[in-house]
Parts: sequence; C-alpha cells; structure tokens
Amino acid sequence: MTPWWWVLLVAVFWLAIGLLTAAWFVIRAGHPHLLWYVVGGLLGPLFIPIAVERGRAGTAVVDMVHRPSTGKGTGLRVAVGVDGSAESDRALRAIARALSRTASELVLVTVTSPDSVGEDVPTEQREARRMLDQRSDALPAGLPRPTIEIVRGHPVDALLAVAEAHDVDLLVVGRHGHGVRDRLLGSVAEELARRSSRALLLGSLPDR
Repeated sequence: MTPWWWVLLVAVFWLAIGLLTAAWFVIRAGHPHLLWYVVGGLLGPLFIPIAVERGRAGTAVVDMVHRPSTGKGTGLRVAVGVDGSAESDRALRAIARALSRTASELVLVTVTSPDSVGEDVPTEQREARRMLDQRSDALPAGLPRPTIEIVRGHPVDALLAVAEAHDVDLLVVGRHGHGVRDRLLGSVAEELARRSSRALLLGSLPDR
C-alpha cells in the first residue's frame, strides 16, 4: 500500500472515531449543537475523554414553581413534557380534556440544553418559563394549578427524573419533538417508551 493510502486510511479512521464518539457520548447526553461534531472530527480519539466527561453530566432543575395539590390525592398524578411544538401542545390539550376534574396533581416540564452557558442561560430560562406560563394559563377549569419545572439535561433523563420526583402515575409527551434537537437526539418518545416504568401517553388525541 502506497504512503498516501496510509495517510488517507489514518485520516478516515481519525475522523470516524471522533464523529462516532461525539454522536454516542455527547449528542445522546443532551448536547445538540453541531459544533460537537466539528470538535470530535478534529480531535479524533483525543476527544474520547472529553466526550465521556460531558456525557456524564446529569440533569438539574434550574427553575420550579411548585403548586401543592389541592385535591384529595385520589386522582391521577400527571407530568406533561412541553417543548413548544405542535405535537406537545396537542398532547397537553388532549390530556387536559381527558383528565378534567379527575387529576389530583399536574406537572408541566420543559428541558433546556446543557450547552447553554453565560448570557444564554437566563435568556433560555426566561423563554422556557414564558412558554410554560402560557400553557398553564390556557388550561381549562377543573384541573389543578400545575407545578412547572425547567430542567437542564438530556430530554429523556430529565423527564424520567421529574416523573420519579413527583411519583406520577402518567407521563405524557408528543410523539415528535421540536426541530433539529429531536432529530439529533433521536426520538424522545421512542426512548421513553423503552425506558419508562410508568404509564406513558405518546402523541395525542385528535384536536377538537
């Protein structure tokens, strides 16, 4: 094999290792920015320890408005993942219709990127809080005032952590998430279906 073939083979191997490492450890851990692929491709195998460290980053609640249940505790405890997409909004409206006067606790949760740093953090947090407040205010009468939570991390890990923390009976998410983040991370709904030990509602009933 001629020397240039060896150089090409090493370059391809270097690039492949970096890209696969970025995809497996970083992107799947909730870091959706494409820059991670660029860094992985450039650093190749040297990126592995960095990716492992970033991939181990857990979830963290960055904002919460807790509203204790006013019911008698006999109804369903429900958590709904909200990301601003039409799918998640339809799922929220559907569960609001289905559980009117039967839910004892409702939690609305959205997940923000762990890559947000510096000035991006308060901006993203304000936008997430505004989105949750708007969905909360639009809920029909007969439902408990929802607790709202903003969690930073991987969407699946964050939703499962919130469901566990509130010991919910039902977790509700849209079948398809919002934009490129959902495509990079894979289907959040599909992974929740594999990992959740709680009742899970995917998608939504038809709007009316």
